[in-house]
Amino acid sequence: MTISLPSGLEPAPQGDGTEDTCSIAVTGSLAGQQVQWFLPEEVPVALHFNSVSYAVMMATPADLEDLAIGFALSEGLVAHASHVRNVLAFPSGDGFTADVSIVDEHFIRERMVSRSLEGRVGCGLCGIAEMADAIRMPGGKLPHQPLSADAVQRAFEALPEFQPMNTVNRTVHAAAWASEDGKILLAREDVGRHNALDKLIGAMARAGMSPAHGFALMSSRCSFELVQKCACVGISALATVSAPTALAYTLAKQAGLSLAALARQGVMIFDGDKNGSP
Repeated sequence: MTISLPSGLEPAPQGDGTEDTCSIAVTGSLAGQQVQWFLPEEVPVALHFNSVSYAVMMATPADLEDLAIGFALSEGLVAHASHVRNVLAFPSGDGFTADVSIVDEHFIRERMVSRSLEGRVGCGLCGIAEMADAIRMPGGKLPHQPLSADAVQRAFEALPEFQPMNTVNRTVHAAAWASEDGKILLAREDVGRHNALDKLIGAMARAGMSPAHGFALMSSRCSFELVQKCACVGISALATVSAPTALAYTLAKQAGLSLAALARQGVMIFDGDKNGSP
């Protein structure tokens, strides 16, 4: 799959650390002293597609257009980002609504699976009601994208520079896109790891960035829904802070998706076409 620029949408801005950190200040007592901490916002975000309600996510209210487009792509509601006409994000009740307008003939309605009202922030299943819809991988294998331990290490060392929210509140996850040599090109943040990845996917689409060469980098553990989202949009390499779950590893191997994780001795590479190797 090629992530291409949707017609009528501007490319996503590159993060420069000056954007709203979506945090609130609170005061407490620490070791007998009054201190101020910053806590990340976590609000309900309703996702609508062609004005039909689909899911309510608990998310950080930043880059909502990226979140909506990335979610549409990773859920398989559209095959290409160019099939998205526009995204309207606006305050709604105690949170926000993001309404995605999709070209009708390209709207894959069979992917509008039955969901419950709420998708909690810690779970990428987002209220899916049927077990058959929980694990859905694309057919065939992804183009092989080998991972270099040096490149992954370089990207992880640079990641804090692309986390303006986390610099303030030390609580949110980051998802970044890095070149094959480990240079971070784009990053997004959210309290939920799967939301952060959807925001990254959407930001890449809006910026016209191809997933063919490079890898996704995440500040979280590697759970199966992250592998699933990457595979569905054509990202064939993923590096995370901690090791994959057994299911994530199995699905990645089936899809030909290369995995990497930080280890005490350096970076562990799990190659999608081979057995795991250091």
